[in-house]
Amino acid sequence: MKTKVLKFGLPLAVFMMAIVFAFATQNNTSLEEDAFITGFVYSPDLSDCIPAPRDCAPTGSFECMHDGKQVYRFKNGTACSIKLFEWPE
Repeated sequence: MKTKVLKFGLPLAVFMMAIVFAFATQNNTSLEEDAFITGFVYSPDLSDCIPAPRDCAPTGSFECMHDGKQVYRFKNGTACSIKLFEWPE
């Protein structure tokens, strides 16, 4: 009797735990995608990227601009990379 319970119950318990852990470990990247990002603009006077006092989004339709300059996400030395977009209303 004990072996019948173990032969049936143990695989069932492992299967149920696998289902529970599959739902418990879902990635939630929407928080990062929905966050405001303060970017950088290239300053030809300084030949460097400077922080832009503007909150932008990583995705969108319209490019994020500050004082007529494109706002970028990352500063890599003296270069700016990855365009940012206007925050959707």
